[in-house]
Amino acid sequence: MIYQHRIVIARRGRLEKRHQAFQDSALAKLDDYGSKLIGAWEVYIGEEAGSAVWQMRQFDSLAAWEQHQNKVRADAAFADSRGKALYPHLDEVNTSILRLSDVSPALPVDWPAFDAVRGQDRGWIEQRILSFRPDNSDGHQAFYAERMKEALAYEGAELLGLFDSLIGPGTTNGKSLRAVELRRFPDLATWQRWRERQDTDPVLADLVKSQWLSHVERVDSQLLRPLDYSRIR
Repeated sequence: MIYQHRIVIARRGRLEKRHQAFQDSALAKLDDYGSKLIGAWEVYIGEEAGSAVWQMRQFDSLAAWEQHQNKVRADAAFADSRGKALYPHLDEVNTSILRLSDVSPALPVDWPAFDAVRGQDRGWIEQRILSFRPDNSDGHQAFYAERMKEALAYEGAELLGLFDSLIGPGTTNGKSLRAVELRRFPDLATWQRWRERQDTDPVLADLVKSQWLSHVERVDSQLLRPLDYSRIR
């Protein structure tokens, strides 16, 4: 599997209009064309809060992703209607292609219909985008698997996925210098306890802030709220 990871940045004050226009003009059609939208999360805390949505789409392969692109381009009527409905509300769209790392939990292959998830309980997603130096990216996965993965699994925090960048920022000569970590929390109180323990527990604080961060060049963290049609919620 590969995963299209995308941030959609709305014009100021138009995020809600973008949400509705997307559902009306593109949500079902893109799924029908083989672009399985598994996650759609509004930025609640972090860069572009209140103005952006992160999306994640699942494809069987790069070939399947290309076939989807070709289908969308070939449907001129759909492209025109989608553009007229959505583009007046958008400022920027940035996309990368990811794959699950070897140490990540697996994600489902089959997902429920959008109408089956609407109205169901939604948690909170913390997304961390991790950047590495070229000489340090390989060591991070081993350290994460051996030390970080279990240490951060407390207070109801669930690791959804750890992804390597395949195409896009942070890729060079077959090496991924950029990882994406997604972690789910049932509520904000759980997320707050999870964050605070990394300050109050001296052993955990040393692991996270000294040992782990020595493997990482930069961390960009956002707290995301699943939209009502998001399958990962």
